[in-house]
Amino acid sequence: MPLTLIFIKQLSLPRPMETPTTQPPRKGFGFQFVILGIFLAAALSKIYADWLWFDSLGYLSVFKTVLFSKILVGMGVAALFFAFLALNLFFVQKNAKLGNTKIYFSVAVAVSIVAGFFSSSFWFTVPRFLNEIPFGFVDPLFKKDIGFYMMSLPFYQFLLTLALIATFAAIVTVFVAYLLSTKTKKMVKQTLQDGTEAIDAEQSITKLTLQYSQKGKSHLAALLGVLLVLFGAYFFIKRYSLLFGHRGAVYGAGFTDTHVVLPLYTVLVVLSFAAAAVSLSYAWHQKGRLLLGSAFSILVLFFGGMLVTGLVQVLYVDPNEFNLEQPYLMENIKHTLYAYKLSDVEILDFPVSYNLGAKEIADNKQMIDNIRLWDWRPLLTTYRQLQLFRTYYDFVDVDIDRYMLDGEMTQLMTSPREMDQEQLDAKAKTWVNQRLAYTHGYGVVTSPVNAISKEGLPDLFVQDIPPKAKFKELEIKEPRIYFGEQTTGFIVVDTKANEFDYPLGNENVFTTYNGTDGIQLKGLLRKAVYSISLGSLNLMVSSALKPESKVILRRNIMDRVRTLAPFMEYDDDPYIVIDDGKLYWMIDAYTYSSKFPYSERVAGVNYIRNSVKVVVDAYHGDVAFYVIDDADPLVNNYMAVFPALFKPFSEMPSGLQQHIRYPEDLFQLQNFIYGTYHMKDPQVFYNKEDVWQTPQEIYDRDTVDMQPYYIILKLPGEEKEDFIMITPMIPRGKDNMIAWMSASSDPDKYGKLEVFKFSKQELIYGPMQIEARINQDTDIAQLFTLWGQQGSQVIRGNMIVIPIENSFLYIEPVYLRASASGALPQLKRVVVAYGDQLTMQETLNDALNVLFGAEKPQKKDEGAQTPSTDTVAQKFAAASRLYEEAQAALQQGDFVLYAEKIEEMGRILKQS
Repeated sequence: MPLTLIFIKQLSLPRPMETPTTQPPRKGFGFQFVILGIFLAAALSKIYADWLWFDSLGYLSVFKTVLFSKILVGMGVAALFFAFLALNLFFVQKNAKLGNTKIYFSVAVAVSIVAGFFSSSFWFTVPRFLNEIPFGFVDPLFKKDIGFYMMSLPFYQFLLTLALIATFAAIVTVFVAYLLSTKTKKMVKQTLQDGTEAIDAEQSITKLTLQYSQKGKSHLAALLGVLLVLFGAYFFIKRYSLLFGHRGAVYGAGFTDTHVVLPLYTVLVVLSFAAAAVSLSYAWHQKGRLLLGSAFSILVLFFGGMLVTGLVQVLYVDPNEFNLEQPYLMENIKHTLYAYKLSDVEILDFPVSYNLGAKEIADNKQMIDNIRLWDWRPLLTTYRQLQLFRTYYDFVDVDIDRYMLDGEMTQLMTSPREMDQEQLDAKAKTWVNQRLAYTHGYGVVTSPVNAISKEGLPDLFVQDIPPKAKFKELEIKEPRIYFGEQTTGFIVVDTKANEFDYPLGNENVFTTYNGTDGIQLKGLLRKAVYSISLGSLNLMVSSALKPESKVILRRNIMDRVRTLAPFMEYDDDPYIVIDDGKLYWMIDAYTYSSKFPYSERVAGVNYIRNSVKVVVDAYHGDVAFYVIDDADPLVNNYMAVFPALFKPFSEMPSGLQQHIRYPEDLFQLQNFIYGTYHMKDPQVFYNKEDVWQTPQEIYDRDTVDMQPYYIILKLPGEEKEDFIMITPMIPRGKDNMIAWMSASSDPDKYGKLEVFKFSKQELIYGPMQIEARINQDTDIAQLFTLWGQQGSQVIRGNMIVIPIENSFLYIEPVYLRASASGALPQLKRVVVAYGDQLTMQETLNDALNVLFGAEKPQKKDEGAQTPSTDTVAQKFAAASRLYEEAQAALQQGDFVLYAEKIEEMGRILKQS
């Protein structure tokens, strides 16, 4: 059928013949080459700089694998794209005369380069496919190993996407080429009339007929046939995506997917191949309507099938959903538990009996001595006020870990003192200061989780600059932190400039970096390369540099590990460890995927494992990846691709092995999933009869979600204490506790998950119910009101629910902070609840003594102790004296002491 174009044009007077002018020679090629040269120089300098950096860390083979994979994938795709487009242009040239072949081939080259460039970002798809590791676990629908979906399917999808893009590009290119090379046939001009009124004679319609050659039509039909073949492949691969979808109550393929959508895709595959055969044979049958009709039938079947799918789901499945979806719900539960490593959770009954006494408290002394009273937020403020010393230092976070001190496992809170160059004075932010002088942080601050000084402040086990330690196990021989969470930007060490070490009184101490990290800036080439890649001309011209000077890159530990292994996900909370006098960062790394069949997806992920522990030396910058879960097929796939990157966990130094801990992010995700998927009965699961969730608590004055917490605890049935993470669980819509979940951090049983369930016929208080009881206690409420006045702020800390024997203790610290700038939060009280009893005392031991029948504690911090008040006169005298002392404290602005005197006076008056 001829292609007809109709357009209206204005006729104009003939123009005088123009004298042809000679075109000046083209200019600007030199400028284009300059731009290209700058681009290539920047790219090559970046590659060479990274080459040297990976080599300095001993991971050059990793860089080569990544680099050559990107190059091979990019160049391979570009070559195939160009070959396909060039082949089609060759046929166009053969069937019709192209006006300027260089333009078409230039376009083909440009499209191929762009395709290769973007394809190189999918470099990891190819080596993963070539090193597929089976899971030994097959899906119930297609009977394929899970490894196929994780490692092979992404590769096939990648190939199919490239083929579709290449075919579309070829169709567009060929269509335009034939269009521009087609001869036009001019028809007779006809004047248009609008009724009785004629249009201006100068305005007319010119009809031009553009006629494709038969060979051109056959060529386009052949490309359409290729496209239809690819559509058939698309529908074939699309069948597998049913396992990752979500329809109705089921994650994965449900009744409608299995009985309607899957047959629909199968029919579409057959129909696409049939339509492709019609298109590919067009040169013989020459039936354009047959070709268009066969292609159109695919669209009709596809959209009609989607309509039928929706009707079946709404009219047939939804009214009888459970009966139809029951077998698929069972697969959903099984696969989701496996994907989040919850299949082996040990479920135990926890019968609650409130029979604790002083003996049970004494038998659990190690646990009691390690109950966390310090919340990291007020503690971080206190650290900053007491231990920064200079404005250019900062404490970013407080980490919780355990150490063996004098043979006892002790839970400590630690914060590294890092360099924050942003806090330098504006005039001091020179290139020399930021790159050569202020290069590193210094030491850490460490305190036990529950020790309190008389002033309500933490007892520091490691403090000051240089660091002083109270225990030999905490002594730090190399306190300098060149690599950390706050550390950003490159530095240059071993220069002529003085490298600041730490302040000493009114003077500064200087040092020279003697670590193993860094690339020596010897020779003009390396200086030029790093000047370009880092955008710093000073590396070329600075007279402060020496031949042996070294540049240190990627000092932020997260940036460092992500550059080395970008195919893994990393925990948001790296923590610092003191071991053998050195400082190390420990980071949890995850393998993950979104293509695990029948598994519920959360934040784009439906499979995750904490398979790798990453250790970064805070001084030397060395990075080691230790595989702690070698049963994970994904990490085995990574090990096959990068054999030099990973090490077995057994090679981690024994001192560091004692500091691994189960990651909070993963534990929270598992809590969320298990809260629903502990219901393994499909009927209960479908009805969501017993959904669990993490409780809420009051922090400061706000209601927030309770976070999992670390504790040293002897689990039921165990012989010794372990460093574990726990979280309480409550039924959805209620506040009472239904269970609690634990995760072990012990190297011998790392990652062991246990759930302790309560009887549903017994009420176990949840955190918010205890919070309500605290609010309803008149003595506590009165004291909070007094403290909250006159420029002070009461901060209610995190509640810790402690399983002990067959009972529970609920412990909540209370801090007091003056509203004035620079005030220190002080730990002033500890609230302890047990069963129906609740008390608030100055220390945890005092509160336990009150609850478990010991002698009532005496005041420790008061100058005047509460006297014996046997008679009314004595009580009146004591109350009068306390009132006078309270008024004196009020006049001096000591609101804390004022509230304490009033509280004590109330106690005496209640005795009367």
